[in-house]
Amino acid sequence: MKSWQRVGCIGCFALIILSLLALGGCAVLFSRSTQREPELPIRQFLQKQVEAFPSTWYLEEDDIELWTGEADPHGKFTNASWAVAADFWYKDGVRISKGLATAHEQIHVYKSPLNARTVSYPSEYWATYWEGWITPGEGYIPQEWRYRPPHADRFELRCWGGDGIARPELCSFIVRYEEYIIVFDTPIASYMSLKDLQRLLEVIDREMADFLQHSTLQPGPRKVPESLAP
Repeated sequence: MKSWQRVGCIGCFALIILSLLALGGCAVLFSRSTQREPELPIRQFLQKQVEAFPSTWYLEEDDIELWTGEADPHGKFTNASWAVAADFWYKDGVRISKGLATAHEQIHVYKSPLNARTVSYPSEYWATYWEGWITPGEGYIPQEWRYRPPHADRFELRCWGGDGIARPELCSFIVRYEEYIIVFDTPIASYMSLKDLQRLLEVIDREMADFLQHSTLQPGPRKVPESLAP
């Protein structure tokens, strides 16, 4: 082998080794427990979503709840490090009670992006819900639905009831951004339109993309908040 060929082979081999080391470092970062600095500002994130809802919907302080994986070892409500559940209420101008219907959202925070990527459903409840034990049938995507959040790592939408084609009674979605899985379900029918649902998804996608761009991920134990108090 000529000397220039030998030098070229050594250079290629060194480049391969460096690439493997870099990939290995990324794999460690994305599989081991990680810290996000700063953490997702949950209240601000939910408030942005409320603003995207039709004006007949609202969210109150006591409708936001913190869940922790430590308190739920069997993953009935979350198999993540921690999660937040929020109930958005629909209320017409006549009703005095809390509300007529609810849209439910859960934000599940995993220890790393790889950990979240391997999860099919973020809880035992959601697996039961989407596998048809609560809602009849496999669900469908409305005929005119074209939107997919451009920054999401995963997005699935299912709707049920109605005419089974374009006018559902209930819709639900799962969307993932790195180590965050967000699940959401809402009545449609006379409570909100599919355009309203798309507008909500657009806000979620924009806010998550902006948050991830301005935060950093580092190795370390995932901090579980003690409360959601500002």
